[in-house]
Amino acid sequence: MPVENNSGTRLFLFKAFGLFLLVFLLFGCDIGNTSLWDIDEPTYAQSLKEMMAHHNLIVPTFNGKLLPDKPILNYWLMWTGVKLLGMNSWGLRIGSASVGALLVLFLVLSLRRLYGESSALIAGFCTATALHSTVIFRGATPDPLLILSVTIALLAYLRGYLLPEERTRDLLITYAAMALATLDKGPIGFLLPGLIIVLFLLARRDLAFLWREGRLASGLPIFFLVMLPWYVAVGVETHWRWDRAFLIQQNIGRFNKSMQGHHGPWFYYLISIFAGMLPWSVFLPQTFTALWARRRRLSMECPADTFMLIWAITWVAFFSLSATKLPSYVWEVYPPLFVLLAAHFQKIVSAQLIPGQRGAMISLGTLFFLGLALTIFAGWIVPRLEPHLPSMAMVGLPFMLVAVIAMVFARRGRWTGVLITLGAGAITLAALLVLAITPMANKVKPSRRMGERIALVQGDQPYTLASWQWFQPNFLFYAGREAMPIHHLQHLAELPQILRNGTVYLVCPATDVSRVSVNIPASYRFQTVMTRYEIYDHEKIALLRITPKT
Repeated sequence: MPVENNSGTRLFLFKAFGLFLLVFLLFGCDIGNTSLWDIDEPTYAQSLKEMMAHHNLIVPTFNGKLLPDKPILNYWLMWTGVKLLGMNSWGLRIGSASVGALLVLFLVLSLRRLYGESSALIAGFCTATALHSTVIFRGATPDPLLILSVTIALLAYLRGYLLPEERTRDLLITYAAMALATLDKGPIGFLLPGLIIVLFLLARRDLAFLWREGRLASGLPIFFLVMLPWYVAVGVETHWRWDRAFLIQQNIGRFNKSMQGHHGPWFYYLISIFAGMLPWSVFLPQTFTALWARRRRLSMECPADTFMLIWAITWVAFFSLSATKLPSYVWEVYPPLFVLLAAHFQKIVSAQLIPGQRGAMISLGTLFFLGLALTIFAGWIVPRLEPHLPSMAMVGLPFMLVAVIAMVFARRGRWTGVLITLGAGAITLAALLVLAITPMANKVKPSRRMGERIALVQGDQPYTLASWQWFQPNFLFYAGREAMPIHHLQHLAELPQILRNGTVYLVCPATDVSRVSVNIPASYRFQTVMTRYEIYDHEKIALLRITPKT
C-alpha cells in the first residue's frame, strides 16, 4: 500500500533539493574537460551546428545529408545549452547533467508516498552514484532525456493507479512524458512503457482500469498534441523521407540487424546492468531473494514492487531480443532496480530485516575483487593493449578500499555506515574518471587540436575539408565551420577536382601520406601540419594542408 508520511515535509523537501544540487554538481563538474567522444556525441553536435547555420531546428542533417538517427528533442536541449555556454563540450553536455539531476529529484519526490521518505532518498542517492550514471549523464546524447521521460511516465502511472486523489494529474503527466520520450527516441518512448503498464494491470487482474480510470479520452489528445507536430513538420519539409528512414533504418533495422558492430549474447545485459549499477549491484541477489520469498502474494499485496519488477524484466527482455545491443539501451531498468534495492536497504537500516552476515560478506567481497580486477586490467592489461595510454591502476582502488571499510560496518550491524561508505567510494571513483582518467584518453583524440590548428593558420580565409581512408565525426565538428561539409575521397584521382576550390585540409592515415602526395598536381604544394596517434583506429593520423603555388 502507498506510504503516507506528512511529518517533516519541509525537512524532506530541503533534503530532496539539496540532493538535487549536489547531483548537478557531481554530473556537471568539469563536464567540458574533454573533447566530444566519437561516434555519437560529435554526430549530434555537428548536426546541431548545421541546423543552426541553416536557421532550421526542424530537420537534422549531417554533412549536408538527412540524419534520421534520432528525433528532435535532444537537439533542442543541446541548443539551449549552446546558447548559454557556447558551441563546445560545456554547452553541449550541460543539458544532460541537468536532466540527470532532475531524474534524481523526481525519483525522490515521487517515491515518498509509495515507499517512504528514507527509501526515496536512498533510491535517489544510489541512482546518482552508480558507475554508469557518471557516463550517461555527462554525454551529449539522447539517452538522458529518454531515461527521465520514461521514468516520469511509469512512476506517474503507478502513482495515479495507487493514489486516487492524484489520479487525474499523474495519469495526464504519463501521457505527456511518453510524448516527450517519443520526441526523443521514437516509438520506443510509448510502446515499451505502454507494454509495461498493460502487463502490470494483467498481473493485477485489473486491465479494465485502462478504459475505466485510465483517462484515455483526455490523455491521448495530450500525447498527440505534444508529439505529432514535429513529426508532421519534418515529414512535410523532407517529403516524408526523414520519417520513413527513421522508422525503417533506425527502429526496425536496429532490432532485426546489428548496427555499427554493437551486438552481444543473450546475457549481454545481465552483465552490463551489474557493471553499470556498481557498487550497489552487489546487493541485488539479496534483494531478489527477499522478493522471491514473498512471490505468491507479491502482485496483490505489494503492487509497487510488482510494477518495478515488471518494468525491469520487460525492458531487459525486449532489448535482449534486439540484434543491436548497447549498455545505454537498458539504463531505464536502473530506476526500478534502485527502488527495490532502496526498499531492501531501508528495511535493514530500520531493523525490520536482519541480513545474513555471510551474504553481506560475499557481496562486499565481490566488490573488493571487482576493484582488484579493475586495477589489474587498467594498470597492466590496458597499457599493453594500448601503449599510448599510461597506467590507470588507481581506477579500482576506491572499490577495494570501501569494500573493506563496509565489511567492518556490516559486521557491527551499522548499515547506514555501509551505505555512506559505498556512496563515498562511488563518488571517489567518479572523480578519478572525470579528473584523471578521461584527460589521459583525451590526449590521444587529435581532432580538436587539428581543428584548433586549422583555425590558427587559416584565420578568416576560406578552405575545404577532405578525408582519405579515415574519418571520425569529431574531425568534422572541430575542423569545420558551421555547415561546412567534408569530402570523403573514394579514389585519390578525385583530389584534383576538390583542389580547384582553393586551400584543402586533408586527413588520412600517416602511412598514406606519400601515396596522397603522388596524386597532388604539380601546381600545388602540401605540408604535413600535424601527425598524431588516434585511439579509435589505433593508428597515426596526418593532417595535410594543400595550397596552390601561385
